Parts: sequence; structure tokens; C-alpha cells
Amino acid sequence: MSTQVKTFQAEIKEILDLMIHSLYSKKEVFLRELISNASDALDKRRVEGLSDGNVATSDELAVRLEIDEPHRILKIKDNGIGMTTQEVEEYLGTIAHSGTKKWAQLKKDLSANPELIGQFGVGFYSAFMVADEVTVHTQKAGTSSGTVWKSSGAGEYTVSEAPRPEGPGTTISLKLKTFEEEDNELDFIDEHQIKSLIKKYSDFISYPIKMMSKSEVPKKDSEGKVIEGEFEEVVEDQTLNSQKALWLRSPSEIKPDEYNEFYKHLTHEWADPLKTVHFRAEGTLEFSSLLYIPSKRPFNFNYRDTKWGLSLYAKRVFIMGDCESILPEYLRFVKGVVDSSDLSLNVSREMLQQDRQVVQIKKSLVSKILKTLSEMKNKEPENYLAFWKEFGTTLKEGIAVDADHKSALLDLMLFNSSTSENPSSLKDYISRMKEDQTSIFYITGDNLATMKSSPHVEQAMANGIEVIYFIDTIDDWIVDLIGEYEGKRLQAITKEGVDLLTTEQKSEREKLKSIWDEKYKELLTNLNESLKEGVREVQLSERMKDSAVCLVSGAYDPSARLEKMMSTMGLGQNQKPKRILEINPEHPLIDKLSKASKEKQIQWGAFLVNQALLSEGSSIENPGAFAKQVSELLLSAELN
Repeated sequence: MSTQVKTFQAEIKEILDLMIHSLYSKKEVFLRELISNASDALDKRRVEGLSDGNVATSDELAVRLEIDEPHRILKIKDNGIGMTTQEVEEYLGTIAHSGTKKWAQLKKDLSANPELIGQFGVGFYSAFMVADEVTVHTQKAGTSSGTVWKSSGAGEYTVSEAPRPEGPGTTISLKLKTFEEEDNELDFIDEHQIKSLIKKYSDFISYPIKMMSKSEVPKKDSEGKVIEGEFEEVVEDQTLNSQKALWLRSPSEIKPDEYNEFYKHLTHEWADPLKTVHFRAEGTLEFSSLLYIPSKRPFNFNYRDTKWGLSLYAKRVFIMGDCESILPEYLRFVKGVVDSSDLSLNVSREMLQQDRQVVQIKKSLVSKILKTLSEMKNKEPENYLAFWKEFGTTLKEGIAVDADHKSALLDLMLFNSSTSENPSSLKDYISRMKEDQTSIFYITGDNLATMKSSPHVEQAMANGIEVIYFIDTIDDWIVDLIGEYEGKRLQAITKEGVDLLTTEQKSEREKLKSIWDEKYKELLTNLNESLKEGVREVQLSERMKDSAVCLVSGAYDPSARLEKMMSTMGLGQNQKPKRILEINPEHPLIDKLSKASKEKQIQWGAFLVNQALLSEGSSIENPGAFAKQVSELLLSAELN
């Protein structure tokens, strides 16, 4: 294969531009990224070698650094899994493999939030912050042909074929830049600086990171005696990292910075985690774990193909990453490692799902995580609120799938409401309930403003009854699963049968009932007849204070928002339940309409339905007709 010149994918060009213009706060992190990638490659070769003899190796798996100071070249070598030519072009020429589907939106955020770059899985490109030219020479384990990739980061790269002299693995050669003194940058060709960076960022890597170091030692004669004034050069293969598994050390020995650096190595995140959970389970089941709760939701967190799960080890030996079997999906935001001495080194993902030890580990992890979140909620409310804003919706999924921990999950829920300035819990709601209140009232919707101004909440707010605002899409699915909390039933304020009146108000309404029944008899008859195709019934309401109308769902019918979602997904379109149109007997508009002709009542009945739909944030079938009716109203009004 002759040398081919190719052009980077457009997104890669932009990443390179961002890198070269120093969006990273510290250029030194390039070494962490490249060594992390090398460590991943070593993991893959070791795991694949367990089942494939062509991939296995008897050589020590390691990362090696070489410095060519005269030519300012730094090499990072590994004898990991390596890449084929096709993989080189896929991984180094595009970002399609990373699942990035919303690049147009993401690039708007990168300038303000450069730490997002680490989440792309393309930390390799950080090399261009410190190098004028990057060369990658790689050979896939189990093959005899290699690939050379080279680029100066200017928008093009070259690809050619050549066996790698060292055999399978990858060598990254960096032709290092020379920074001006005013740039205040480290000289990355300096051996002492490299050693210092390895200790700072990569000391915990489980494979040895080695460097050939030259030093002068006193020369000795044939009898072993030192020759005065004479020295000889000695080349030593030094291991620069301790290779200590952080999760196996005592928490009292570990500094916060060490925890944070391991988290960044593990996740390729740039921000520190919100919470670190380091514990060891002992007894009949023994394992060590180091878990992290991130401070920010990754950009691709909710993509369908995004991988999640913990890194699984057996006796310090890496088994697999993204192990979903040891965490439920609703805790997929948790990152970290689990190390068990009872697992086989060649266990498969399929075997894990049936493994009794794994089931027990999963139970223990879930209990520990939920307990940690509960402690954070009670003792660190600001941190917990930050967590809830990022991952609260995900945590709610557990209510639908984890009956064993339903109570604990309900205690962790936070929500906005009509009386609480800050998100609070169901327990807090109950502590604020009126003495004679037996239900927890709520409304679901797409935004707080619409819910706060909803006709359905008017009477409740007037009577000082707190209403929960469920704004997350998932709320419509799980609220029925919640059912009740501490003996108090959750009741949608948008459904029929809601009791919001005080004893005094009920007595007053009872006196007016016969008057209103007679006054609005004809109006109700005409509206029920004319609107029967669209609504189940038109009736007088007790829930409104200022609005004229609202639409109410049946006690067992889905909410308006759930209907909309189901319709979008093509569900329930032929079984859409009719709703109740409630009219406010004390509103001037209803009073005026009751005195109009039958023709006018029928004409404006459809207008009232559309008005009710708009007030709850729903769409109307014929906006044009509605607009004409609004124009008629304006023309008939007395405008000053």
C-alpha cells in the first residue's frame, strides 16, 4: 500500500482547531490521555488473549516511554491490542464511533466548556497541543502487517503500511513543539518533567510504565574497586508508576487529589466527581469497590448506544469495562471499579448475569449507593440538589423497576411545588399538609410556568393547598406506581373527583347548587349536545377560581401530557378517552354565555374547549378557526 493522503472528517478538523488553540487548562494532560489509551489497549489484549491464542503474548504487558532529546521526539509505546488500517482510519479520522450524534449542538458548548472534549473518547487529539507532528505506528495483535498514520494537525493525514518493528501494539511519536518562555509551559522533552507527570496523573495504572534512563556511575576495575575520577554511562529500565490499585488501599491513605485523578483516568472526564464512595464488603461476600457520582451529566448520557456500568476486576486483574450486570440501569450514572476475588478471569458477560456472587455484589452496591445519596441529601443538601438536577430523572426510573428499594427511592425524590421555593421531598410535603388533607395533590406538565397558571390549581392555591409540579416526562409513567406515600394517596388535580373545598365552602356551594342548576340548565344541555363528539360531559366546576373553563381527565384515564406522548409514539390513537369540560359558574363569561341564544352557545362551545386546551399547554385541531373567533370577540368588545 502506497502512502495515501486523506482529509479529516469535518468534526475532527474542529476538534483539532480547538486543541491547538489551547482550550485545555493544562497542556500537560496530553500525557495522561495517551497513557490511558495505552492502558486500555493493554486491557483489551489481555482479555482477548484469554480466549484467542493468536492474540495472547508471553511478554510483559507494559507502556514504555522513550525520549530523543536532540530531535525533540517523545515516544509512547505499548504492546497492547493494536489497530488494523481500517480501525486507524475509523478511530483517528472520524468521531462516528463515539456515538456523537449532535455535533452541531455540542460544538456551541465546547468553547465555554472545553472539559466536554474529554467525553468524546478522542483524548488522543490532545497530542496536537504539544506536538507539531504526530506519528502513529500500530499493528493489530494476531496479524503481521502494520499501519503508519501521520499528521501535523492541519486538516490532513497520511496512511501507509509497514510492519511495526516491535510487533503487535502501538507507538505514538510526538515531534514536540518548542514553547516560548512567556507561554509558561513545561518542556515535555525533559525526563524529570515526564517522570513527575507520570507520578501525578498515572501512578495507579495497573501496568508498568517504563522509561529507559541514562545515568553516570563511578567506574570500577576488574576487582570491583571504584576508579577515582572515572565514570561510565549506565542505561536503566525504570518503572515510573507504583501500580497500586487505588481501590485496594485504605481510604485513610488516599488523598482527595488521588481519588480525583483516578476518576478522570477512568471516565475521561475533566471535572472532579461530586462524591467518592470507597468501601470494602467483608464476610461471606468479599469485594472492594471505588465508586464515583459525577458532578455533571455527560453530553451523550441519554443516547441509546451509550455504554454504562462499572469496570470489573478479579484479584486486581481487569476483566471488563462497562459491566452492566453489577448495577441496575437507573444507577447508570455511577462510575467506578469493583474487584472480587471470587470471579473467574475468563468470565463472560452472559455468565455474569447468572453468577450468584454478582447478584450479591449488585445488591450490596445498590444499598450502599442509595444510603450514600440519602446521607448526602440530609447532610449536604446543596450537593444533593446539584446531583438531583443532573441525575434525578434517571434515579426515578428505579421506582418502576426496583420494588425492593421503592421506599428508599421515594425518600430521595425532590420536586417543585406551589408553595416551596426550592425542590423538596414528599416527606417535606406531608409536614406542610393541612390537618384535614388526606391526599398529596399534583399536576404534570412540560414547564413550570404553564402548571403554575393552570386553571386546575386555582382553588387549591386559594385555599393554601400545596400542589406538586411534576415536570419530568417520566413522572407521568411512574406516578401511578408510587400510589401513596406514608399513607397519603397521590391524586392528580387535573382529574375528576378532586375535593379542594373547605367545609365552609362546601356549605356555601350546597346553598348555591339549586340556583346554579336552574341557571345553567339550558347552557349545559346545549353544550353537552353540541360537544358530545369531543368531550365526555360538560359540568359545573368547583376547582377554578379565576378561569372560565378547564378540561378534566377521568379518574383512571391518562393525563393530557401522557396522551400526547402516547400519540407521538403511535400508541392509543384509536382509544383516546374523552375528557370532561368543566365550567366555572361564578365566571362572568359563563354567566354571559348562559344568557345568549342557543345558536351562540353552540358556536362558542368549541371556543371554550380550545381555550381549555391552550391553558393546559395542549394543541388545538383548528388554530385558524380559533383565531377568527378571537378576532370576532375583539371586534365585539368595547375598545378604548
